[in-house]
Amino acid sequence: MIFRTTPLLTTLLFALSLGLSPLVFAANPVWDSNYVYNKKVWDATSTAGLKKGIRLNKVRVHKRSRKSKGSMRFALIPNICIRNPTSTYGAGDDCDRGIRRSQLRSHASYKRNKNLEFRFSLKKPYRKSRGLTKITNSLDKYFVTIYEIKPKGGAVPTVPVIYFALDPVTNKILLRQSLANHGLDGVKNKDINTVVGKLKPGWNDFKVKTKLSTSKKGYVKVYQNNKLIYSYKGKTTYPHKNDTRIWIGAYACCGFGDLLHKKEPTHLFFYDMVKVK
Repeated sequence: MIFRTTPLLTTLLFALSLGLSPLVFAANPVWDSNYVYNKKVWDATSTAGLKKGIRLNKVRVHKRSRKSKGSMRFALIPNICIRNPTSTYGAGDDCDRGIRRSQLRSHASYKRNKNLEFRFSLKKPYRKSRGLTKITNSLDKYFVTIYEIKPKGGAVPTVPVIYFALDPVTNKILLRQSLANHGLDGVKNKDINTVVGKLKPGWNDFKVKTKLSTSKKGYVKVYQNNKLIYSYKGKTTYPHKNDTRIWIGAYACCGFGDLLHKKEPTHLFFYDMVKVK
């Protein structure tokens, strides 16, 4: 009799070889490269597992408008990290790198040197945050990334060119532009960091108008609830070969996940009306 190996079987056997329970991955996987939301395909990932971390919510109170077919609910769960045995990242999986996240990454991509408009509506129910147990930089308190415009990575790692970072203690929002790919060894950080306001109770409608350009012809304009909160002209991206994608959801990056208080609550984020024009 000939047995055919499937990707799922390979994953389960690999998990078993590490001494981990394969039932965890079968019942609550941490990655899905064909996750469908709003009739579009996304990569879905959650360190709490997709069943707990990411969910379509059709309850009316969590819809931005009557036209909505449901909002996406992301749960950032601090004290759970399910390992990803299929991770090919050289530094290990998210758990190895102190990351906690529940995110979707678009398969759709967007080219440079074009006028683009990114839209999303976000609601975060109040949960009292204790923040990080250790802060070494004043910007560390903005440790939850809530929206990213990022060149597609791969063999060459990339960093977002525009992203929103939240301080969950105060709900203040930091807008960061990265003008150099400091994800590469030896590349210096060239970030522009600006506190642009606060996440307000209820729904927050964000709009980012931009031209992603390595020249002075680029620009960024950010609106919150139709009010201009940030404006910039000049270089808006660094040289890279791939097109740009968006990430939605919550992401505590690169060591911050290990610095969360043991009693830090689960933070919920609802996204709706996610569009790119």
